Amino acid sequence: MGNLNQNYIPVNYVDSPRDTTLLGGGFDATNAILSGESNEIINSRRCTILGGSNNSINEKYNTHIIGDFVNAGDNSVFYVGCLNGLFSIGDVVAYHSSDENLKDNIKNIKNPLSKILSLDAVEFDWNNKQSTHKGHDIGLIAQQVELIAPEIVTTRSSGYKAIKYEKLTSLLVGAIKEQQEQINVLSDRVESLLKKLDSMS
Repeated sequence: MGNLNQNYIPVNYVDSPRDTTLLGGGFDATNAILSGESNEIINSRRCTILGGSNNSINEKYNTHIIGDFVNAGDNSVFYVGCLNGLFSIGDVVAYHSSDENLKDNIKNIKNPLSKILSLDAVEFDWNNKQSTHKGHDIGLIAQQVELIAPEIVTTRSSGYKAIKYEKLTSLLVGAIKEQQEQINVLSDRVESLLKKLDSMS
């Protein structure tokens, strides 16, 4: 029986931490903060912060951060935080999971046009409360977006809000379809009026 698989390599599985002590007791062992400032790893095990600033890992296992202003709060194991986005000299191609089979409770967004119309398209100058962006720019106000679509706005550990701009596409598609329906209704009415006018002449 012992010779059935001669290539068998024993695997050492590491259990998730079970320490019930709030601080210490081995729960926070083998963590590493390699560089940066204002970074913290609390009540966690086998976690690393590779650099950056204002990052936080709390009550996690095998979680790793590189960048700035990341608060490890879900079940992900690797985070990249960059206030100014990720840059590449060449093209960057990315796909987001969107298969229907991965989604439950699918329904159309209600009143997408009125939601889009409630947003202000603004131009502005970046101020010195941050150091990533400079000069004149255009965009949206996160607080306005949060009122109509809180799912696509996050509050960073710095207290400032950020928008997942790519998620606005769903709202825009819904708004265009709703607007087209209104255009179709008006077009039918105009055509009906023109027919009546022709019949009267």
